[in-house]
Amino acid sequence: MTGFRPFFNPATGEWIEFTAVAEDSDGQLVRFSWRSIPGGMITEHVHPRQEERFVITSGEARFTLDGEELTARAGQTIVVPAGVRHSEGNPGSAEIQAVVELRPALRSREFHEAVAGLAADGRTTPRGAPRNPLQLGATFWHFRHESRVTSPPIGMQNLMLPPLWAVAKAFGVRPYYTRWDSRIQEADRPPPPISKHGPDKTGSSSLQPGEEPLPAPSCSAARAAETR
Repeated sequence: MTGFRPFFNPATGEWIEFTAVAEDSDGQLVRFSWRSIPGGMITEHVHPRQEERFVITSGEARFTLDGEELTARAGQTIVVPAGVRHSEGNPGSAEIQAVVELRPALRSREFHEAVAGLAADGRTTPRGAPRNPLQLGATFWHFRHESRVTSPPIGMQNLMLPPLWAVAKAFGVRPYYTRWDSRIQEADRPPPPISKHGPDKTGSSSLQPGEEPLPAPSCSAARAAETR
């Protein structure tokens, strides 16, 4: 299974680390570990085609669900049906931790990486909207099936965003850039330790449990070995 690095969205005050994505479930599910720092706030939005589920593991989260305020504590679950407007916040002094699931997965991984990447790049308003209108059109229209903010009204967005998306495409403004990809590439993984027996036939170390790898020989020792 693919590994993922955690990433932070400074506009919403949330940390996300994916634990299951579309490729793991035939597109049925995306799951991530979610942390909200004190003062974190995700503005009201809807997921037009997805159910969202929050399983709170620590802290106290404040939700609005179709205009109703709810508080969820450790051990409680909040389920947001598709198309229902909602927001999440952390007005307390302690971090909130939760497991979040979206069904089906759609392109939720890329959407969260994109909005966090834009905010981390300093290219958004304090609420997380791209400052560049072309980037706004490119990203928010591309991911319209994953998430829609409720202000301005969605009907108005449906008039404004498609022309911006078209112009953005003509100018080469992309909705998503690979530098935001949170997947851990093979080149980023630490190499396995080398034991005194060396790697086995598969290229892996044969280091036994509790066995320490031998220190690398010094330069002088290496030169002495070459003269023998």
